[in-house]
Amino acid sequence: RSNEYKSYLRMSLHGFEAARVSLHDIAMEKLRAGNKKRMMDRVFVVSKIYNLEVKEKKLIGSHLEKFFKTSQQQLSQEFPSGIMLFYNNHVLSCVESSQEILMMYLKELEQQFGQSLLESRVMCYTENIPNRMFQNGWSEVCLQPRILESKLETSESIEQVVVNTIKEMLVLAETVNHNVPKVNYRARCDTFVSSKAHLVPDEELVEYVANDKTLQTLADFNVKYIKPLDVVLDQELEYPLQVRLFPYM
Repeated sequence: RSNEYKSYLRMSLHGFEAARVSLHDIAMEKLRAGNKKRMMDRVFVVSKIYNLEVKEKKLIGSHLEKFFKTSQQQLSQEFPSGIMLFYNNHVLSCVESSQEILMMYLKELEQQFGQSLLESRVMCYTENIPNRMFQNGWSEVCLQPRILESKLETSESIEQVVVNTIKEMLVLAETVNHNVPKVNYRARCDTFVSSKAHLVPDEELVEYVANDKTLQTLADFNVKYIKPLDVVLDQELEYPLQVRLFPYM
């Protein structure tokens, strides 16, 4: 009986050990919960274009749509939403998605469209947005070309001009959400927004933002937020190195 009891005790201990949760399991569970709770990010990019025909603008839109679908499948995340407004000489785009997809999108703009979308600058990057501006999908819109009246002159700071531009985009987004269904969204959004040009931010405003040198270029933004950062501590430059008994001291 003593042998049977010992065997039973070993089995009980083995089952107890198997049921125990390690610190790694706890950390991974917290990470999964954090990923579930993480919200989306939003980025606005402004660029300059020269002599792009409607066909070329549509090709850029088709390429980005395929890129978004591929990124979504690779990362198993929600499809990006937003809009890309093609003016006569400028482009204003808004994309809402996860941080990973947005970083891939910014790199794609720099690497694939650096010759078409010139002097691209990050107008605004917002993390953990609670709601989408454009709720039904993503689309490019080719606006009717018009001659610019005059260069915008204002005493407001560039920060306030950016805020005003985003406010106008918010009004546009609300109108699009109520009038453009998800079915065949890309084509319908292009047609609808083109017919409601008064809701779109004026190109003079977009030109003013695009010419501001204080905004980060796409290349600088990608280097700053994607390239690994090497930091050398002051204590690492001292010799001999300090000997610590415990890592937290």
